[in-house]
Amino acid sequence: MPLTHHTDRHLVRLLATDTRRTDTTPHELARSHVALGRFLAGELVEHLELEPREIRHPQGVRQGWRVADEETIALVVFMRAGLYVAEGAREVLRSASVLHVSPRRGIGLDDADLAALVELSPKTCVLVDAVVNTGASLEPVLGQLGARGLQTFVLSLVSPIPTAERLTAAWPKVQFLFARVSENQYVGKGTTDTGNRLFGTPRLGKDPAP
Repeated sequence: MPLTHHTDRHLVRLLATDTRRTDTTPHELARSHVALGRFLAGELVEHLELEPREIRHPQGVRQGWRVADEETIALVVFMRAGLYVAEGAREVLRSASVLHVSPRRGIGLDDADLAALVELSPKTCVLVDAVVNTGASLEPVLGQLGARGLQTFVLSLVSPIPTAERLTAAWPKVQFLFARVSENQYVGKGTTDTGNRLFGTPRLGKDPAP
C-alpha cells in the first residue's frame, strides 16, 4: 500500500508543533497526542466499511452510521508512549477493544500478550504508537499478526522518512497512517524520551537526543 502521511496538512503542522516543543507540560503534550490520535482515527475510518444504524433524532427515528463490525477491531497500544494517541483514536472507534502491550525489540509480543489478543478474537488490529523510529519493535508484531491473517493498520504520529518508506515496501498488506514523516531520525533519551515527556519521568543520567 502507498505511504500515507499528512505532513503538509495545516492541522497536523499546528498540533505537531506542540509535540515538538521542549517547554510544553506533560499534560499539554498528552492533549496534543490525543488530538492527533483522533485525527489519525478519522483517516483510518476512510479505509473501513460503514453500515447504517437507527438513531434518535429530534424529528423521530432517523438513519445514522457506524463502523461496520467495530466490535471486531482491536487497538493494540504500544506502551507507554502510544497511550494518549490511542485515547484519541478511541474517541472515534468507541466500541473497539483495547490491548496494552510492551513488545520487545526484535522479538515482538510475548506469549501473554498473544494469548490476550487471541482471546479478543479481532478481525482487524490497529497498532498504535507515538513514534515509529527504526521499526525494531513494530516489525516483529507485524509478522505475528500477519501469520494470523489479521487485517492490520499502523497509527503513529511520526516516522523518519527512510523508515516509513522501508516499512511500506516491506509490508505491502499493512496500511501505515502517519500524521507526519520527518527528515530527522533519532531516539529520545532522558528528558527527550517521548514517554518521559508525557509522564514527567525523565531517566536522569542519559544523554539527551538532539
